[in-house]
Amino acid sequence: MSISAPRYAAAPVPRTGRGSRVLAIAGREFYRRAVWGTLLAVGLTYATMILVTVVSVWIASLTGSLTPASFDAVFGSPVWPLLMLIVATAAGAGSIAEDVGNRSFTLYRSRPIFLVDYLAAKTIACGAWMLVAAVGPGLSAVGVAAALGYASPTVALDAAGAFAATGCLAAVFFTGLALALSSLTDRALYAGVTIFGLVLSLYIGAAVVLSLTGNTYVLYGSPLDDLHAVVLGAFASPGAPATSPGGSAVVLAGAGVGLWALAGERLGRIEVVAE
Repeated sequence: MSISAPRYAAAPVPRTGRGSRVLAIAGREFYRRAVWGTLLAVGLTYATMILVTVVSVWIASLTGSLTPASFDAVFGSPVWPLLMLIVATAAGAGSIAEDVGNRSFTLYRSRPIFLVDYLAAKTIACGAWMLVAAVGPGLSAVGVAAALGYASPTVALDAAGAFAATGCLAAVFFTGLALALSSLTDRALYAGVTIFGLVLSLYIGAAVVLSLTGNTYVLYGSPLDDLHAVVLGAFASPGAPATSPGGSAVVLAGAGVGLWALAGERLGRIEVVAE
C-alpha cells in the first residue's frame, strides 16, 4: 500500500458581474474622498446655503413678499458657484489623476475591468459628492423653512423643484469638468488648480469681451454666467438674465457630457497590459 500526500484542487473563482465591479470601484472612490478637505467643503456649503436661505425666507415672510424667488439668495450670487468649485476640486481633482500617478489605473484596466466600467464608477463617485453638495443644502433649507412655518407647502415645493433642477445641472457640469481635467495629469494639485483657473478665466474673459463688444452671446462661454441664468429662470427671480435660461442649461449639460467624453478619450490613449 503506497502512501502519498493528498492533492487538492482549488475551485475556480467566479467572476462578478460588471455592475458589481462598477459599484465596488465607485464605493471605494466615494469613501476615499471622504477626507477632511471634502467634508469641510461640503459642510461649508450646507452651513452657508441653509443659513442664508432661511434668513432670506424669514425676512420675506415678514414683509409678505414670499415667493420661490425668495429662496435664491445664495444661488443667485457668486457664492454658490464658488462653493461648487471647491467641492469639485476636493472630490474630483484627484479621482483619475491619482490612479494614473500611482499606476493603479493599469490594474483597473486589466480585464475584466473595461474602460467604460472604470469611467462610470468614477462618475458615480464624483457625481454623488456633487449631488450631495449641489442639491442637498437647497432641499435642507426648504425643509427647515417649511418646518419653521416661514413658507407654505406650495411655495416650498416649487422652491424644492428649482433647487433640484439647478443642482442636478450643476452636478453634471462640475462632474464632467473635474473628471476631464483630472484625466489630463497625474497630479491632483494640477487638476485642482486648473479647475479653478479655467472657470474663473472664462468668467473674467467673458466679462471683458462683453464690455468691449456688447455682445451678450459671449456669456454662454462662461459657466458661472450660465448657472446664474439658469437660477433666475428656475426660481422665476426678478430681473432679466443676460442669457436664455434654456440655452444656458443646454450649454451646461452639453459641456458636462462633452468633458466626460474627453476624459474617456484621454484614458483610452493610456496603454495597459491586460491578461
